Amino acid sequence: MYTNTIDIQKGLGQPHVLGAMRRFAEQQNLSEVADRAGMKSAQILRNKLLPNQPHQMTIHELVSVSRASGNRCLVDGILMELQCAPSVALQQLTDANKTSLTDRALEITANTGQLSSIALDAKARCGVTERMRHEAVQRASSAMSELAVFCYEIEKHCLSSMLSIATSSLPSEQQQSVLS
Repeated sequence: MYTNTIDIQKGLGQPHVLGAMRRFAEQQNLSEVADRAGMKSAQILRNKLLPNQPHQMTIHELVSVSRASGNRCLVDGILMELQCAPSVALQQLTDANKTSLTDRALEITANTGQLSSIALDAKARCGVTERMRHEAVQRASSAMSELAVFCYEIEKHCLSSMLSIATSSLPSEQQQSVLS
């Protein structure tokens, strides 16, 4: 029932966090990230991404490293450990207009198609490799983020359409006050 505190500190009871730390180390140039995050050296960052090291990453370092890299997989690993959905960057919502709904739907479909392929591979092998697990988590996280932005865009589009219809019968000065 109770987990050993040392195991938690070392991340041994947190497989999503451990996987995220591994993914982050594989995907990023740690020298560049450490420099942009204001860390003394890339080796310090490498060590903090290893679960068996005595010095673990602080929450402030996690924020700095995530901002410096633009990679949210560490944050997503923590959220998954807490049984929450992956994060959606506010910038994705701001940039949503740059991608058409059709292109966004195609991106979602591509990610879910890759998930289907991974599932078929896992079924054929009767198991999941570490690489397959990481790929599935990355694809699923990406698809969920894209779906959240897709929903946001649909709601925004429908709301502006409803406002246009509702205000079209009003005199022009009242339309301006409603839309402001």
